[in-house]
Amino acid sequence: MQATALSSGFNPLTKRKDHRFPRSCSQRNSLSLIQCDIKERSFGKSMTITNRGLSFKTNVFEQARSVTGDCSYDETSAKARSHVVAEDKIGVLLLNLGGPETLNDVQPFLYNLFADPDIIRLPRPFQFLQGTIAKFISVVRAPKSKEGYAAIGGGSPLRKITDEQADAIKMSLQAKNIAANVYVGMRYWYPFTEEAVQQIKKDKITRLVVLPLYPQYSISTTGSSIRVLQDLFRKDPYLAGVPVAIIKSWYQRRGYVNSMADLIEKELQTFSDPKEVMIFFSAHGVPVSYVENAGDPYQKQMEECIDLIMEELKARGVLNDHKLAYQSRVGPVQWLKPYTDEVLVDLGKSGVKSLLAVPVSFVSEHIETLEEIDMEYRELALESGVENWGRVPALGLTPSFITDLADAVIESLPSAEAMSNPNAVVDSEDSESSDAFSYIVKMFFGSILAFVLLLSPKMFHAFRNL
Repeated sequence: MQATALSSGFNPLTKRKDHRFPRSCSQRNSLSLIQCDIKERSFGKSMTITNRGLSFKTNVFEQARSVTGDCSYDETSAKARSHVVAEDKIGVLLLNLGGPETLNDVQPFLYNLFADPDIIRLPRPFQFLQGTIAKFISVVRAPKSKEGYAAIGGGSPLRKITDEQADAIKMSLQAKNIAANVYVGMRYWYPFTEEAVQQIKKDKITRLVVLPLYPQYSISTTGSSIRVLQDLFRKDPYLAGVPVAIIKSWYQRRGYVNSMADLIEKELQTFSDPKEVMIFFSAHGVPVSYVENAGDPYQKQMEECIDLIMEELKARGVLNDHKLAYQSRVGPVQWLKPYTDEVLVDLGKSGVKSLLAVPVSFVSEHIETLEEIDMEYRELALESGVENWGRVPALGLTPSFITDLADAVIESLPSAEAMSNPNAVVDSEDSESSDAFSYIVKMFFGSILAFVLLLSPKMFHAFRNL
């Protein structure tokens, strides 16, 4: 199965002997599709769900009974069910990044990652170099990445955790009288999004909700996965007619905000003097060019997310200072600032003695939390003068969080709409022949140009230290 990390025409490295094909949630795996923007009546804000021109409003939190998010969704569930035809077979597709499960998977995983044009955004005249550059970076970067994965047990736990979240969401939906198959589709490793979509088609799903497991929208995460889905659905006559709703972001949901506040409040109590602890939010960064040139809303949504969490904590009497910084920058370009490593040094030098790290853009434990935050940043903070370090766990299977995701699925069902015209299928021998010829030409000249551009000492050093 090929991943579409390379929509530019290069084949990602995906083959593995022990590959497991994605199963339906009833068989332990999960998958689902949804396409809508959700802006809720959360903290006084209205909620609008839009899907390719279709728009309706719903008062999601009008029945909220307390500030802690104890809400009743019985009426919302009933309305959602009334919009769904009795014969509909509902599917939910959870989208996530994916991660290497063994050390041997690291280099091909990195290739798939960097071959994604939404990760490395090349100018149009140089897009034919995407695969060549991805190959170079993955080979150079692999040894250092393997060290990181070796430090957390030899592979990423992301697939296991996401499978567990899928099962939990399925059970939560069942408790709300919504029968659904839940699927997992990973962007850069098994089970790939393409595989999940084929299973959805095989299961004859007739109404689909897509739920990216990224609270905030970015073109490099949710945007990249949606691009793949749209391409797959538009080219398949059956899938093109399936009503789909896509939840593009959900950081402003009451359930998510309250769940984050619960975890922070709990971890603060592990310090001898909770009131003196600096709450340090560390979010995954994106290149500045994404925000300034491509209009990525990620930074704005992240800042709004932090404001909502801190407002909730303040309402509970938690008045600690807080700071937001961005981690995991890659390559010789400017990323969103301030950088996590630099802020930690500054905080330590300025006299901050107690610090609670909060991985705000991650809902599952993986290398960015287990190795980058727990090991690298913890060591850096302690060396810089911080004496007491703590870290809030990722949301994972937190019951209030899982329940809220299930509610988001239910609320999105009425907005599901076919992605495209079933007749708009592009598939011809002529186009395939043209693509093959173009591929050969690009690979030949691209390899020569890449050798000249990339193998200079300066560029090698830059990518070696990604």
